[in-house]
Amino acid sequence: MVFLSRKRTVMPSVAREALPWSTLALLWLVGLYMRLPILIAPPLAGDIAEALSLGSAAVGALTTVPYVVLALSMMLAVRFARGIGMLRALVLALVIVTLGSGARGLTLSAPVLFSASVVMGLGLALMQVTIPALLRDWTPRHLALGSTVYLNGMTVGELIGAGATRPIVLKLAGGDWQVAMLLWSLPALMIVALLVLKLRKAPRGTREPPEAGSGSRRGISLRSRRVWLMGVPLAASVGLFMATNAYMSSILDARGETDLLALALLFYNASPLAASLVMLWRGRRWIGRRWPVGIFAALGVLGLVGFLAMEGWPALIALVISGFGITLELTLIMALPPCLERGEAVASLTAGMSFVGYTLAFVMPMVGGWMAEAFSRASLSLWPMLAFAAASLVAVRRMPMTAREDDGTAAPT
Repeated sequence: MVFLSRKRTVMPSVAREALPWSTLALLWLVGLYMRLPILIAPPLAGDIAEALSLGSAAVGALTTVPYVVLALSMMLAVRFARGIGMLRALVLALVIVTLGSGARGLTLSAPVLFSASVVMGLGLALMQVTIPALLRDWTPRHLALGSTVYLNGMTVGELIGAGATRPIVLKLAGGDWQVAMLLWSLPALMIVALLVLKLRKAPRGTREPPEAGSGSRRGISLRSRRVWLMGVPLAASVGLFMATNAYMSSILDARGETDLLALALLFYNASPLAASLVMLWRGRRWIGRRWPVGIFAALGVLGLVGFLAMEGWPALIALVISGFGITLELTLIMALPPCLERGEAVASLTAGMSFVGYTLAFVMPMVGGWMAEAFSRASLSLWPMLAFAAASLVAVRRMPMTAREDDGTAAPT
């Protein structure tokens, strides 16, 4: 009876203390700006192309360049963050993203526009490696929840960047695309101010003191097995999403279903929001377990096969299932580094798997585009990415899921 009474009186207070709502809100806001600055470019593409006389390839590069820079600069970003501390690096990263994004709205020169996009990509790379490393300091008792919250912010940022720029922000800007880009940059300054306040409360940054056996300062290179076991499934989820968005129009056009394109794009790009809400509900029970990653990865592949094999509304339903599955797969994989590593090794693992994932995610869709053009068959554009995603299930089966799993051995199934 004494034990039961203690359980009833102590546990609720611990639960209340263990939920740092202000920190979770800050994580969500930072996550919001991890993708939003990239996704505001496509809705404004027509206006930018007309103002700067850009071709279709150059307009497409406005979106792809930041992603390419993000992928290629990951490892350098980790080294830089180690030198100044993870929280200081995050503050600087968001300042760089804000300046780079805002600078795109201050020029009518194409070279300056793309230079600003490169700068923005460097800032985004620094953000992507520092946030997972900070989770152990900010939400030490709720790593899964912290990961879910910032990834939910990232998903919402993608949606409002793509969906709210033209109907809302461009109207507020009086139809001027440059002013619209500047308006999107202003809220980031508030987030920078909040991070500076947090930095002042923690003057030593977010570095953990090196502890014996903790591995907090252990570097993780691209030769690490776990980098590839996590990076390959990450590439599958990112690549499937990118390839489907890129080739959806040509596939539906070849099937004579052009009238479904608007709905297909809407439903497919809304599926990540539904997935992120499900993660907020159930994610804490799924992160660190193998079966949810495998199930959602398989859903992503099977859903896209259904989209290619069927027509009409059944194809759209299969498409939404695919988007839902690969978003959950992506979220669960991105939430793993803080659970597997400590200190700066979290940033190293995030950087390594992201480098592998984003690099492969760019290559495979291009192979599909080449095949579709060479054989004059639109559906072939997705098959190389599908085959790669199916093969990635082998990596999921061997992916490390706990900190105890050694880097040099396969994870237990």
